[in-house]
Amino acid sequence: MKIIITILFTLFIHFNLSGQEYSSLKKHELSYKDSVNLVSLGLEINNNKYNTLQLRNLLFIEKRRKVNNIIGSIFRIGGYINGGIGVLILATVPSQDSGLGQGLAVLIGSSFISVGAIGYGISVPFKGASKRRAFEKELLIQKLREKE
Repeated sequence: MKIIITILFTLFIHFNLSGQEYSSLKKHELSYKDSVNLVSLGLEINNNKYNTLQLRNLLFIEKRRKVNNIIGSIFRIGGYINGGIGVLILATVPSQDSGLGQGLAVLIGSSFISVGAIGYGISVPFKGASKRRAFEKELLIQKLREKE
């Protein structure tokens, strides 16, 4: 009997600990930061009545675009740096005296160029996704302005 009461008591304690309450419909309100971001995108949210969920979707798309752009830029810059270092190392090959030094310089230089090419190759899908999100953002803004 004590076990059943303990189990029921434990279940009742954890019954209403959900982080979201669905008992009533709540209005989705935008924070000050979100409204500033929307104004920077060119939407006047004070004068017009937009669907708040579409505005949140617009902010989400813009955030994904920025993140993809930053990640793509990091990989692209890393690729440029590694490729440049590889070219500089390969440029020192003729000045090496021994065959072993030349071989190591060629090996290290070509590995840096390979890593740079891979880094640049990784950046291409991120930049493409960023451009796709930018197009998606502009399309959504255009649809929101048509509904005014």
